[in-house]
Amino acid sequence: MPDYEKIALSKQDLRHVYSQVLQLTTAKLDLHLPTSDNDPLKNKVAGVLDEFLLGAFELAKSGLVVDGHAIDDGSIHELLSLKRKETVEPFDLAINTRLREVLLQVEQETIELTKLRRELPAKARGAYQELVRRTDGELSSILAGLEAEEDEDFEVSVPNIGEISSEYEKHVLMLNDLKKTIPERKAELDRYDETLRFLEEAYRRQEAEEV
Repeated sequence: MPDYEKIALSKQDLRHVYSQVLQLTTAKLDLHLPTSDNDPLKNKVAGVLDEFLLGAFELAKSGLVVDGHAIDDGSIHELLSLKRKETVEPFDLAINTRLREVLLQVEQETIELTKLRRELPAKARGAYQELVRRTDGELSSILAGLEAEEDEDFEVSVPNIGEISSEYEKHVLMLNDLKKTIPERKAELDRYDETLRFLEEAYRRQEAEEV
C-alpha cells in the first residue's frame, strides 16, 4: 500500500492542468523565439519541451487517480494528447494547486537524482582509494618497525633475550590485531567496489537514455 494519498481527478481535469503548463511553455518559447511557427529551430525546441513535459507527467502518474482508476501501469500519453494552442476548460483551483505541487516535487526529485548519479561514483571511488591508502600505511608502518628492530639486533654484540622476546610478542599482537581487521576491511572494500560498479552502470544507463 502506498504511504501517501493519491490525487483524484477526472480526465478533463488532468488535460486542463497539462494544457495550462503547455501554454506556459509555449508562451516562453514565443518570447525567446519570436519567429513563425514554421521556423525549424523553434519547432525542434517545441518538440523537446513537449517530450520533457510528457515525461514529467509520466513520472507523476503514480500519484494520480483519473476517473476513479489508477494509471500506474498505463500510458498517460493518450490522456494528454493535446496540440499546442489547444485549450481545455478550467477545473477546481485547489486540485490544480495540488497537482502543480506534485509536478514541481517530481521535477526537483529528478534533478536531485541526476545530481547524485553524477556525484556518487566519484565519492565512492575516493572513499575506496582512501581506505586502501590507510590500510597500506598501517601495514608499511608495522613492517618498517620490524625491519628496524632486526637491524638493531644485529648491532648489539650480546643480545638481550628478554627485550627481543618482549618486542617479538608486541609485534605478534599487533599483527594479530591487524589480521582481525583484515576481513572487515576487505568486506568494506568489497562494498565500496560493488557500490562503485552499480553507480557507474546506473550512470551509463542514464547517459544512454538521455542520448
